[in-house]
Amino acid sequence: MNTNITLSRERQPEVALAPQTVEVFGFRVPVTRYYLHPGHTWALLEADGRVRVGLDDFSQKILGPAEAVELPRLGELYYQNHVCLALVRQGHKAKFLAPVDGVVDEINAAVAQQPQLIHDDPYGEGWLFLMRPTNLAQNLTQLLGGEGAVAWIEAEAHKLLALMSSETGLTLPDGGAVIDDVYGHFPEVGWRRLVREFFLHELTKTWKKRY
Repeated sequence: MNTNITLSRERQPEVALAPQTVEVFGFRVPVTRYYLHPGHTWALLEADGRVRVGLDDFSQKILGPAEAVELPRLGELYYQNHVCLALVRQGHKAKFLAPVDGVVDEINAAVAQQPQLIHDDPYGEGWLFLMRPTNLAQNLTQLLGGEGAVAWIEAEAHKLLALMSSETGLTLPDGGAVIDDVYGHFPEVGWRRLVREFFLHELTKTWKKRY
């Protein structure tokens, strides 16, 4: 598997211990404690039974730093694979799906004021909200962790590289890393296409709706 894997540690936020990560084509993938959703949100099980939710490094490398974030409402019930939040950049909106079923219990006010945190520290201070899960055991069967998450991100990276090659002619040298802020550097790839192919794929597959 040509993933150019290197072990690293994120800086430690106050909210949780940082995950151990590996690098796959420049994307940091957590291999401990974090579960990845196919729409590139993540879920982290807290000691008090709640689930912390955020966006993975893959999403941030593709979209670049957001100018605003639309967070879910406190007390609202969301279901796995349903839209729960959005990032906004240059008039474009990227919607994301909830990784688990649950009621929103706490919001990270820091990211509402500084959306850049989501891009700069997606697994730490850039976390988004906490949920009280309602169907956790079943939901976890639909998420990816450890080596499964690494293999999936490698597949997503190849999918992205094929898309970029078809739209821009860009190819990645062996052992290379995808540039940060793909959309910012290559807007011709298309915001809507990136969102549809990588972040709302589960929604469009289930509902047969076009984003």
